[in-house]
Amino acid sequence: MKECWIYLSHKLEVSTPAYGNGEKLSIQRVKSIDVGDSSNNSVLIMSTHLGTHVDSPFHFDLRGRTLDKISANEWVYNNVYLIEYHAKPCELIGGHDWLEIFNQIPVETDLLLVKTDFEKYRNEAREKPYDSQYIFKNPGWRPEAGSWLRKNRKIRAVGFDFISLTSYENRELGREAHRAFLGTNDDTEPILIVEDMKLSEINKNPKQVIILPIIFENADGSPVTVIARA
Repeated sequence: MKECWIYLSHKLEVSTPAYGNGEKLSIQRVKSIDVGDSSNNSVLIMSTHLGTHVDSPFHFDLRGRTLDKISANEWVYNNVYLIEYHAKPCELIGGHDWLEIFNQIPVETDLLLVKTDFEKYRNEAREKPYDSQYIFKNPGWRPEAGSWLRKNRKIRAVGFDFISLTSYENRELGREAHRAFLGTNDDTEPILIVEDMKLSEINKNPKQVIILPIIFENADGSPVTVIARA
């Protein structure tokens, strides 16, 4: 049987939803064969935290690693575990009521994916960003989730199908949650965060996932292409 690889990341577009309806992607065609130039050439202007992207520890901790300090082999995940959970708008997930769910995660898991089906609101956000559940009513994570996973599992990254770890309606708690996952700790390793993933095409644990960020100096985050072997 032929090996099947699929994308777990969304294509970047000028309509890509931004957290809090912030600045969108700008694509400027600076050279065009149609007008007599020798080639087509474009310039992209965008946040490093737009679309499917990864947060580095440095994003919320001055002592944390930047993406350019992470080795290439660390972007390959061979023990992926998928949780399917239907999240409600503005719901904060990963609290003490999730302990039973967390205990089912295999100890050797290196990448945790959480599919909430909130991705279904994403297309609407591209068309009507000022009145979008995906942008303004997104679920978020509780800080205790990051603390528990760091202490009890070997997870190196967590990814999910909504726009940010921070629920827009619970921003201060969301900042605390980011620090719980990413912050420097003498006892446990940070967990990278992959936001705004495309998980609608999977319903079982992928055999392998590769996350490919744009590597630039002192990177606090970066858009990523994510591919999975089904």
